[in-house]
Parts: sequence; structure tokens; C-alpha cells
Amino acid sequence: MSDIAITITPDASGTITIGDNTVPVTGQSIEHARQAAMQQALTHARETAQPHPVTANDPTGTFYLTVTPDGGILTRPAPTTLSWEQDSAPISVSDADQAHRPSTTEVPGARGTAAPDLGATQPAPTAIRQSVPSPTDASAQPLVTAPLNEASNASPIDELEGALEETPMTDPVETDPRWTEMAQQPATQGYRGRLNGWGLKLAPLADEITQRREALRQTIADEENDRLAQEENARTEAVQEGRRAAREREAAAKIKAERSAIQTNYGAPKTASAMNDKGGVGKTTDILCIADAFGRIRGGDVVTWDANETRGTMGFRAQKDHHDRNVVDFLDEAANAFTTVEGSKRSTLTRYTRQQGDSKFSVLASHESRESQDQVDADAFRTVHEILSRFYSLILVDTGNNHTADHFQAALASTDQLIIPVSPGQDGAYAAELMLDNFIGQGYGHLVKNAIVLLHDSATRHGDAREIAAKFENRVRTILPIPFDPLLDAGGEIDFDALQPATRAAYQTAAAAVAQGLADTDREDS
Repeated sequence: MSDIAITITPDASGTITIGDNTVPVTGQSIEHARQAAMQQALTHARETAQPHPVTANDPTGTFYLTVTPDGGILTRPAPTTLSWEQDSAPISVSDADQAHRPSTTEVPGARGTAAPDLGATQPAPTAIRQSVPSPTDASAQPLVTAPLNEASNASPIDELEGALEETPMTDPVETDPRWTEMAQQPATQGYRGRLNGWGLKLAPLADEITQRREALRQTIADEENDRLAQEENARTEAVQEGRRAAREREAAAKIKAERSAIQTNYGAPKTASAMNDKGGVGKTTDILCIADAFGRIRGGDVVTWDANETRGTMGFRAQKDHHDRNVVDFLDEAANAFTTVEGSKRSTLTRYTRQQGDSKFSVLASHESRESQDQVDADAFRTVHEILSRFYSLILVDTGNNHTADHFQAALASTDQLIIPVSPGQDGAYAAELMLDNFIGQGYGHLVKNAIVLLHDSATRHGDAREIAAKFENRVRTILPIPFDPLLDAGGEIDFDALQPATRAAYQTAAAAVAQGLADTDREDS
């Protein structure tokens, strides 16, 4: 029976010496190197049909083992040395590990022998070196483990059974299917764990079992916390999704209601006019954008008229047509034709209006010359308005900046719904307030009470208009915000499809408010 010596270094290399033959051992890790060396030792035991003592050294300590022909790996007592042999003695384990060094008892689960008490204090070594006991010697009870390929034969030690008996049935660890496997896994800590690194399958001590139990208990608690957190997140998401769905339903209902109002069929032609004595507050922009909402939703029965008593910019802001004729041209060239039934043709009128494509409304522009536009006095206003009323159910009028002018007064008298654009400046609000006071004095208090204030926001004075509009809260029917839009602020031709979604939505709401006001006046007139 030849001795076998194995040495494994921290870099996972080493040697195995069997008799006088030494060969290198390598592995990807220290564990792999141990396994490779022990396989060679087991092969030698099987080929020689004899057990062989093994002295194994690795970075964790020195281990005294025996390999058997049947593939078993046994522990054996550490050899003792006389004082003159101390220098040549193998490296021993630490004092802490010495308390768990195995005696010549057998590993639990191996060939029917009793479980060892690896925690027992070992007797002091004798002065004479002990011989390696033969596995057939009944007086020497070697510590036997299961073969490398029989790990499933290992069973828990007595300490594990005692721990399980003391554990309350309510312990979540006991009902977790992972615990049985975890409890039966070989030791990984202490001297037993280091021996298992050489191929043994020693069960863990009670301390390690307790640590595993606590680790699994913490895992279960963490998983429960995660589950509760996920449930809470799911509930929160469900609430948020419910709120989103409610907002979407509310928005959809609002849009549907607005479209229904805009599509109202009136009993007579209706006129809505944008009025404010202050210029540059958004009258032209508001009329064109409201007309776009009406035209696209209502379907082409809409005309806008730049009825400025001097001249306006509607023709410049609107989409271009194949002609540039205006209201003055209409009065000079075609108005007389509409004095007879035969001459009252829509085709005649469309030679002077400008079609707005997909927006499906028409524009009657003012003359670009102030002197020519001055021809449109109060009588001219009434003539044009009467003719437009024959062919359109909705007329949207953009007025000038002087509410005392005859032209402006004629527009006021024809108005069914008053629209008051207000910019974020104090001057625009002040001018509108004075104008409304004048309207009330003239007997148009009903128009003021039913009026709509369009509250324009500003890029430089954000929010100022809200404070200003508070002055109108108790005087008009409703106040609607119009967000700042760079495209409108630029002052050029308006591309309605290029407006920001919030801008288009705001003007649809404004159009619905105008439509509702017109429907109310229609019911009052009937």
C-alpha cells in the first residue's frame, strides 16, 4: 500500500506523488485541481485493489485521507510525531479547525455505520507515530464518506434532525420546497467544508444548518416583500390606468360634445363678430382659426369677412386663391346683380371669396388700400352682410378698432355672438372694458352677458392674461385660454395643420362655445 501525497497551490496548480512517481496537477480552480488529483488517487486504488493513505495539502490546510478500491474517500487520524520529527511533520490545520478534526468515526450515511461527533475534542497525540489503520481492521473505525458519484446517499446529521423537530410548524422555511434540498446539501463551512472540497460528502453542523435556515428565511421575506411591492405597484398602475382611461373618456366625450355643438343646424343665418378697440390683440387670428374648426367639422357652410372700416390683414393671413379680389371689388362689380333673383348666384359670389382648401371655409378680404376700404360704410356693410346671409349659415366677422365708426356699429347691430380677444397687455384689456361699457350703454347688454373672452397667452408675459381676464369673469359668459403658438405669433400665412395640437384643440373649444351661444340665441328668436 503506497502513500499518496497531493499538493495544491493557490494558483490551482500542484502535484500528486504516488510512491516515487510525481506528476503535475492543474485545474481552472483549486476545486477543479483537487478533483483531478483525487481522481488519480482513486484510479490508483481501484487498479491496485488496495486502500491508500493520502496526505493532501491546499491553501486551506492539510488533510489526512484514505482512498479505497470501491471509490470511497475516508478520513484518517493525523499521524503523530516525536520531538525530533517535528520539523518534517505535515502542515496542520488551525486551532479553530482542530476542534472539528474528525476522529476515527464514520461519516453519516456511509455503509450503515453511526454518525460521528465531529465537534468532539480529540485526544492529545501520542509520542509514537500511529500506523494507518486498515479498512478491514475492526478496531480502527475510519471516517467513511460516500463515493464521489453517490452524493445523493448523504443524509442529514443528528443536529439537523433536532433542529427540524424544534422548529415551529408555522415557520415559512418548513413549507418552502427549497428547504429539503438546502438542508441536505454537504457542508461548505469549517473543517467539514474543507474536507468536502476533496470529494467527501459530510453533512453540515447545526450552526451551518441554522445559517442556511436564516438565509432562506430572509430570502422568503424578501420575496414576500417583492410580491407585496409588485401587488402595490399593480394596484397603483391599475388606479393610474383607470384615471387615464377616465381622462381619455372625458376628453373623447368633450370632443364629441364640441363637434355636436359645431354641427348645430340653425333656424336662420348667424353672425359672430370679434371686437376689441385695441389692435394687435388677435382678432384676425381668432376669426380664421375658429372658422377652420367650423369649416372642417361643419362642412363648408362658413364664411369669414374682414369688415375693418379701413383695411385689415385677413387676406394676408389666409391661404391664397387664384384671384385677389376683395369686398370693395364685390361692391363695385357684382353687388347690383344680387338685387334680382336671377342675378343672385353663388357662383357670382365665389369670384370674390377665397377658398381655404381642406379648412372648407371662404374668406372675403378687405381692400389693401385704406382709401378704397373707406367706401365700405354702414350701408355697404348691411348690403354685403345680407348677400352673404343668403349663401352661408354662419358669418364670422373681423372688425376694426373704432367702435364708434358707422361701419363698426353696423357690424355690432348684425352680431348674434360677441367674441372678445384679449392679449396679455393691460392696454388690450382696458380697451375691451371701455368698449363693453359702451355696448351696455347702447343697449347691447345681452351681447356682453353672452360674450366669449379669448384669453391669449404670451411667450414673454406668460400668465399675465389670466390676471387681466379676471376683470371679465362677472361680465361675460365664458373665458377660454388660447395658448401661445410660435406659428401664429410670426404673423404670416396660417397653416392650420402646422399649429400645435393644443392650439387646434383650444380653437375647437372656442368654436363650440360660439356655436352654443348661437344655438341659445336661435332658441330665443324662435
